[in-house]
Amino acid sequence: MVTANNLNFSPEVLEWYRDKLEHFGDPRIEKSPTDTDALCPVHGDHNPSLGVDLRQNGRGPKILVTCRSQDCEFEEILNAVGLKPGDLYYAQNGSNGKPHGCTVAQYAVAKGLPEAFLRSDEVALEDIEWWGVPAVEIPYADEEGEYVLSRYRISLIGDKKVVSKKGDSVMPYGLNRLDDAREAGYVLLVEGESDCHSAWHRGVRALGIPGAKNWRPEWAFYLEGIPEVIPAVEPDGGGRELWEKVSSTEALRGRLEKLEFPR
Repeated sequence: MVTANNLNFSPEVLEWYRDKLEHFGDPRIEKSPTDTDALCPVHGDHNPSLGVDLRQNGRGPKILVTCRSQDCEFEEILNAVGLKPGDLYYAQNGSNGKPHGCTVAQYAVAKGLPEAFLRSDEVALEDIEWWGVPAVEIPYADEEGEYVLSRYRISLIGDKKVVSKKGDSVMPYGLNRLDDAREAGYVLLVEGESDCHSAWHRGVRALGIPGAKNWRPEWAFYLEGIPEVIPAVEPDGGGRELWEKVSSTEALRGRLEKLEFPR
């Protein structure tokens, strides 16, 4: 148990709190396991001034959200990050795992990316409904830029954030950008679509692997003609698994440059 303000919070409650923090994007200043300062999404904050703090009240664990700089309206803050007042209370009945839904605007705030860029033809995210909640459609294209399939972002938090349509095949994300990577002489291999969006917005050539365990040696065919292949290895089990699978792919030998992020 962790004690904060003389109150005990279980590991489950602290995990729920950390999941909720993902709605508020980066950068964040985590002052303690229960106290965080984030960027206020309403007044164009540049220095984290939004208090997002875990406390206890009569109903149980609750997150307090307060703009300490401009006193922005509580409802406006929650709308901007895709939360409702009820989402700030920990549900003792186990209903916290349900998808909250996600819109392009909320996703843009959480990832610190311009909504216009995400909606542009370059990325082409769209708002739809999936699993009965708002969702972001993420279209996948082949090497010629032809639409193949979509995946769906249904939440900003939790274990299941992005889902696929039953029966759809697994494929790399961003195949239509590989000609640019050949011209640049490199490609960054990342896990998932959101890392691709962050890289593309910054002009970095990147290809997304939908889950480290899903890498297939035959996908090395797509990377022919690219002299430097850079797997981005994050400090978790998925990052290590991606590196192990990619580095054991014979067709990529001699072209790999490991990019390892610190813990």
